[in-house]
Amino acid sequence: MKTMICLHCEEPILEDDDRSSVIDGRTGVRRWRHFECGMRAVIGSLAHLERRCSCYVEGATETDPEGMTRREAAVAAWEAWRRLQP
Repeated sequence: MKTMICLHCEEPILEDDDRSSVIDGRTGVRRWRHFECGMRAVIGSLAHLERRCSCYVEGATETDPEGMTRREAAVAAWEAWRRLQP
């Protein structure tokens, strides 16, 4: 398998990783991303899911947890979203 780099986190996508792709509307090039990274683009950051971001708290600057990579933060957001579902 050709090495693919995630559009969101810029880390390699491993053969066993869940992934999805999007087509760049300007270039027509298929770009890949980890499933969780794609979901992070839809569901928002962990701070958003916990209602600590500027959407809920005026002047807040919370986004992804400090010290996490973009990939780790996407996985954390996806896990939090799953916990919040009834």
